[in-house]
Amino acid sequence: MNNAISLTDLRKSFGQMEIIRGVHLDIKKGERHAIIGPNGAGKSTLFHLISGHYQPSSGSVILNDEEIGGVMPYDIYRKGLARSFQVTNIFPNLTVYENVRCGALWACGHGYSFWQQVENLEDVNLKTEEILEKINLTQRYNVAASLLSYAEQRALEIGITLAGGAEVIMLDEPTAGMSIGETEQAVELIRSVTEDKTLVIVEHDMGVVFDLADRISVLVYGEIIATDTPTAIRSNKLVQEAYLGTEVHEDA
Repeated sequence: MNNAISLTDLRKSFGQMEIIRGVHLDIKKGERHAIIGPNGAGKSTLFHLISGHYQPSSGSVILNDEEIGGVMPYDIYRKGLARSFQVTNIFPNLTVYENVRCGALWACGHGYSFWQQVENLEDVNLKTEEILEKINLTQRYNVAASLLSYAEQRALEIGITLAGGAEVIMLDEPTAGMSIGETEQAVELIRSVTEDKTLVIVEHDMGVVFDLADRISVLVYGEIIATDTPTAIRSNKLVQEAYLGTEVHEDA
């Protein structure tokens, strides 16, 4: 099949409250797919279901033709799907280099070892240096992650995500809290590092969404109400009423 991710009648309830209400969605291999919707629509819950942090109440999550609904996050990561979070998720006391190297270890086939010095793993070091160049942090390699700017920390998190060698990358609000200039740089970085990969992104900044996405899905109250190209989503009356609003649509 040509789908990287397929969701079929996916549902998630917390007690009596159903948050995800029968989502059907196919995300093609190699596409950049954005999921948008108002606050409380269930976007983060949907991300958690796909990446294994929540188990579905019912329905199916397929990654590259394999059912992963209910599979543990670390096993999903090993099957080729990596994600970032709304809150920056890095090792603050490690250097930039050490952060990325942690992500590269598994991708290079190295498990835990008490007798092998990680500094001597040439393949890991080469992979780490390659990622640092991609995320434009080579000059900051020896700086503690906690001392980076916010935009640099987000770039580092993307680098850690990439270091695992995943073909499916999920980014949750990657430009949240950034200035206009930082956002522009982040968009170019995401576009560059996800080339030939599948990107799934949750993002509130419509400029970022319409700039990056090949297709957009609109989630409202736990249901997908539209999936289409950015041009079609802009002009979709149902989407305008449910989320974008006439004023936003005209500005766009």
